[in-house]
Amino acid sequence: MLNVFGGGAVVGVGAAASLWGMWTEYDGVLTLIGMVILPIIVAIPSALIGLVIGLPVRLVPPIRRWWLSHGEYTLIGAVGGFIVLIVGVVLARAGAEAGSPGVDGWQFLVSGWAVFCLSTMHFVWPRRWLRPAGARESLPSLSPAAAPAPPERMPRPR
Repeated sequence: MLNVFGGGAVVGVGAAASLWGMWTEYDGVLTLIGMVILPIIVAIPSALIGLVIGLPVRLVPPIRRWWLSHGEYTLIGAVGGFIVLIVGVVLARAGAEAGSPGVDGWQFLVSGWAVFCLSTMHFVWPRRWLRPAGARESLPSLSPAAAPAPPERMPRPR
């Protein structure tokens, strides 16, 4: 459940960042209200659609096991989707007139947003990157045979 709310929060921040990046003019108080309301209007349906499309990942046991054991794909999807989204924002901002987004980058916007939403709504931290509970804090870890002797056993310099 925490994953869903956390993913929704990240999607909301991503919506705000990308929509604010495309904003090209200021018309007064209504623009400020729109800058607050529009990311919410975009983020909530996007998060719900990403959640529904990804339900097989959560409900089908073999797919869930694979997804949980390959968490790096969610990280790659979230970062890659956000990069494609930023490319779409830059292309959309380069419209012919000030205040109207261009239509050249809509494919990047939609595909980047879809991958970003799906990856963040079903984010799993890669298990391979997590340290075991009893691991030492120092890097690199040394085997007991290669560990230096305690100071009282070390020979004195002559």
